[in-house]
Parts: sequence; structure tokens; C-alpha cells
Amino acid sequence: MLSMIYELKARHGISISEGENFKQALYNDKLTDSKEQLSDKIELAIKHYPGKDLIIGTYDSDDTSPEPFAYAVVMPAL
Repeated sequence: MLSMIYELKARHGISISEGENFKQALYNDKLTDSKEQLSDKIELAIKHYPGKDLIIGTYDSDDTSPEPFAYAVVMPAL
């Protein structure tokens, strides 16, 4: 999945930072987004924020969820 992120960085000439919670979700196999879903989210953010650097974070489950999960959230860097 990280190779896809590096490819998008190079293609669009922007920086895409992976937040610590995103890295942990990938490492612990808790990220629910597929590679294609993550790519779509990044491409959509690039479309809406052209030329802006991006940050990938997560929306994480809370203690009430039966199974832990993390959805990727892509936002422009400030």
C-alpha cells in the first residue's frame, strides 16, 4: 500500500504524510480500506485540493465496537 502512496506523490508532485495512527493501523492490520479505496480517497482529495500536500490519518473504532477498525481519512495539510 505504501508503494501506491509513493507513486501518487511522484505523479502529482505533492507530499503525502502518513500519520502515526495510519501507520499503526497498517502495521496491526486494522485498516479496513482496501488499496483501491485508499487510492480513490487520495485521488479525490487531490481533485478537491489541487497542489496541496496531504495527510493520511484514521477514524478509529471506540471501546463499544466488537471488532477494532480504522478507516483512512485523507485531508489537506495546513
